Amino acid sequence: MVYHAFIKRFHLKEKRKGKVNEMNAVSIGFITGVMIAAVLLVFIFKYANRGKVRTEYDERQKAVRGKAYRYAFYTVVLSAGAVMWLMMTDINLPIEDYALIFIAIIAGCTVLATYCIWNDVYWGLNNDHRRYHIIFVIAIVLNTFPVVMQALDGSLMENGKLGMPLLNIVVLIMMVIVYGELIIKHVIDKKTGGED
Repeated sequence: MVYHAFIKRFHLKEKRKGKVNEMNAVSIGFITGVMIAAVLLVFIFKYANRGKVRTEYDERQKAVRGKAYRYAFYTVVLSAGAVMWLMMTDINLPIEDYALIFIAIIAGCTVLATYCIWNDVYWGLNNDHRRYHIIFVIAIVLNTFPVVMQALDGSLMENGKLGMPLLNIVVLIMMVIVYGELIIKHVIDKKTGGED
């Protein structure tokens, strides 16, 4: 069954040979964007962590974060299993395969952040909360802008499938969920007299 799904996809890709140059250009653009984002992340973390690139945690935070990573791992494994099942069946979603894999990864990231937020280990010892709020707002705006522009342009879908724009939509949803949880947690902590 897996073999037949692979052969079917291989033949489908052979039919799309005419679009190889277009896909290579998109891939190069995506990789370039990821590399630029990686360099920017170093500067962003240095800005948000009071001059250090790495966030520092105490022993309790490390133990709880270990549990959060375990839950995130299981989420990614289950999500990846669901994606594999979709790829092996004849279910044809209007979403590119790479976007489905990206959704599985972001699901794990969301579980990690959610568990850390509600167990008071999201913030490290050297984090500047105000700077992180600025980073969240900027990230939300930067992920909203291309989605809105492509929606206005009518280019959200290509060949009947969502691809690259969906990556921004998924990150945007994750950022809104995590930022919303941070705000709710902050309000709850203020009302109960907990940490901020």
